[in-house]
Amino acid sequence: MNIHQGNGEVAMSDTEYGAALKLGKKQYQDAVAKGEYPYLPVLDDVLSYTDIVSTVSLGTMDIPLAKLVGTKTAERSNSFANNFMPLLPERSEFGIKWLNLYNHQVEDGIQDPIVAYEFMNRFYVQEGNKRVSVMKYLGAYSIPGTVTRLIPKRTDDLENRLYYEFLDFYKVSSNCDVWFSKEGRYKELLKLMGMKPDQVWEEEERVYFRSAYGRFAKAFSMAHGDRLKLTEGDAFLVYIEVYGYD
Repeated sequence: MNIHQGNGEVAMSDTEYGAALKLGKKQYQDAVAKGEYPYLPVLDDVLSYTDIVSTVSLGTMDIPLAKLVGTKTAERSNSFANNFMPLLPERSEFGIKWLNLYNHQVEDGIQDPIVAYEFMNRFYVQEGNKRVSVMKYLGAYSIPGTVTRLIPKRTDDLENRLYYEFLDFYKVSSNCDVWFSKEGRYKELLKLMGMKPDQVWEEEERVYFRSAYGRFAKAFSMAHGDRLKLTEGDAFLVYIEVYGYD
């Protein structure tokens, strides 16, 4: 629904923002009930106790929305629940801007890339939090973004080891969709695809893989795969072990 202005007032009853706000409030309440942090995680807080050894510009890329988990600074973190759904009142300036973005996306499509940081294969928004919120509300798979990668110091922590395996995979695939819960699975994936560990993917292979993985990820989500102790990548690997990559 479009917003209508008259005499300086904005009518926003029964808007898409109102529906998104309900989702945000529900997520907030559920997080509090579980003892979880109800707002967006802040990357600056994480980096305050992390050694960053390298910063790499990745240019503009399609960021999977499922990988966008927080914001770079604390400035806007409390405006959203931890699922990026809004928390501010419907008649606020924030609400009006959110709804305008929603209408723009539906009518013309949002083209401007967000600005984000990638850390441990998760993305944090520097500019464009409302755009991310709108696209997540609409159920989109990805959003364009200009990305800077922050590489942590190598440690013996499992997640850190997994991340360094991911970096090797990214060098050949330029793909950030896949994440595994155990070591060695990126090599298993490449083997099942008939690819060598150091073989750089052609553009056709990148597009084919992303399309196939995206369809699988959507089906996995619709089947409530998040209830399993598997990542999407883990499940995808099992699937192609059974049915083959082709």
